[in-house]
Amino acid sequence: MLDIGFPELLLVTLVILLVFGPERLPEVLRTLGGWIGQARRSFTSLKTEIEREIGADEIRRDLHNARILEEAAKVREEIRNAGEDMRASQEEIDTLMRKRMAALNAEEQAASDALPDAEDAAPDADAPARREDPQPEAGGAADPGSDVPKPARQPPDSDVDLDARR
Repeated sequence: MLDIGFPELLLVTLVILLVFGPERLPEVLRTLGGWIGQARRSFTSLKTEIEREIGADEIRRDLHNARILEEAAKVREEIRNAGEDMRASQEEIDTLMRKRMAALNAEEQAASDALPDAEDAAPDADAPARREDPQPEAGGAADPGSDVPKPARQPPDSDVDLDARR
């Protein structure tokens, strides 16, 4: 609107006071106030009529809907990007888990290869003791493939001799 400051308002009041005098000043101000009010009402009604004619309400509504649609598109795009990020993260996690499982399986295989089999490590208690070098039953007989004669086998000590030694 008009940019009227205090000095301008004081000057206008002084001129009105000099022109109309102090007796007629309240009547003039009332009339001036009525005109200003009527001008404001006319301006408001004109503005309302023009807005109705051009459909400002519809335009405002369309603009509002357009803003909402833009925001919805942004949200949709953000959700799509978040979904892609989650898929990429899931694939990365799956790859890391497969690598870790392969490493664990390799470690387990290496550990099982390094340990002797349980059957090879512990001999059966029921099985007779294995002899690497069987000795002949007869005294002093040599192996057919050996040049050195083997000593004769001596009978085990009797239980009586063992008790006597103690």
